[in-house]
Amino acid sequence: MPEEARIDTGQPWVSPSEPTSPSGPPPANAPRPRTASTATTGATTPRRTRREFRQRPIPLRPLTVLELIDGAVGAVPSVPKALLIRAAAVVTASSAAALALTWWFNRAISQAVQAHPSWMTTDFFGNQYPQYAPSTGESVSLVTTEILIAVVCSGFAATVLAGLFAPSVKAYVDAEPADPAQARALLRGRTARLYGLAALTTLPRAITVLLFALVTRAAATNPVGSVGGWYFLICLCCLPLCFCLTSLTAVAAPAAVLEDARVGAALRRSRRLSARGLFRIGWSCLLTLLIAACATLSLDAFGWQLRDVYGVGDQFAAVPGSRGFSWWLVVYAITYVLTLLLTTPYRAATATLLYVDRRFRREGLDIRIAWARLANSAPRRAAQQLRRTQGSMR
Repeated sequence: MPEEARIDTGQPWVSPSEPTSPSGPPPANAPRPRTASTATTGATTPRRTRREFRQRPIPLRPLTVLELIDGAVGAVPSVPKALLIRAAAVVTASSAAALALTWWFNRAISQAVQAHPSWMTTDFFGNQYPQYAPSTGESVSLVTTEILIAVVCSGFAATVLAGLFAPSVKAYVDAEPADPAQARALLRGRTARLYGLAALTTLPRAITVLLFALVTRAAATNPVGSVGGWYFLICLCCLPLCFCLTSLTAVAAPAAVLEDARVGAALRRSRRLSARGLFRIGWSCLLTLLIAACATLSLDAFGWQLRDVYGVGDQFAAVPGSRGFSWWLVVYAITYVLTLLLTTPYRAATATLLYVDRRFRREGLDIRIAWARLANSAPRRAAQQLRRTQGSMR
């Protein structure tokens, strides 16, 4: 049975440790509980938007991975424009930081490569052959580090956006239009902790990127040596650890905003909600990242074309004889930022829906919302039934 729009759930999304109503539907004449947003703004219902609110129904049951991604696609357009502008500013700043780090890293590695342009290697039979820079290990490690820099910086932005979007996604799950005033009230005083959470959750991934960068540096300064063993050791040890830590902290930002939890409490809350679901949460985040990458594949191909054909890569690496300022570099930067602008909001909305799904699975929030909707719609249905009965008697 399809859900109706603008039906109030009657249940605040607070920590389960706080007192809640007893199980079962509340009385029809019971006063609505005051949430953090209603207590701040004094409003009990969100303001109506000028256009009709349309929603892809969120099933009140544990969600599949594809339902999480589909819900994120529908939830992002419902976010108020003011929050979308703030989100665009966050993503643009993180993209600029990633671009600057990539620029600096390429130039640092290029200096080491230019200092060792060629070397001699000996094969199994004792024959010597000349080799020319860059080495295979340096090239593979360099590409890996560049990709991970973009992933880590966009992950930082996605964590911040997951908290910014949490009130709007909550309204979307409640089948109500998002109220900008209530969203601002929920976010007031909680934005700083989102950046703290983003920094803490990004730290393990940043350390992994640093290790790959050190391997790249070692391959560039000593091209005769072999770094393949170190490369695979980092992949085997650090990547699974990052997978587990990402799963443990994936829903910390929505919990920090919707439950007014501080950084430590939000991380503990995320760990409890993630219990017995680490692989599923990690797989959902990874699949979302892969789908986002496939969606912007044409932009990525265009960016690599700019680097290979139009000399942008030479400018990044400070190759001798490369041109100075080029407008192709500006086009590349715009393409880079646009790629993250198109993908990061959907990763953030998926993280918030993961929080909803974990509460469905661990705490039965879907049952509480269903009971509340049924109880709140009972008076309206009774009035409709009474009017039909009176009409039939006439």
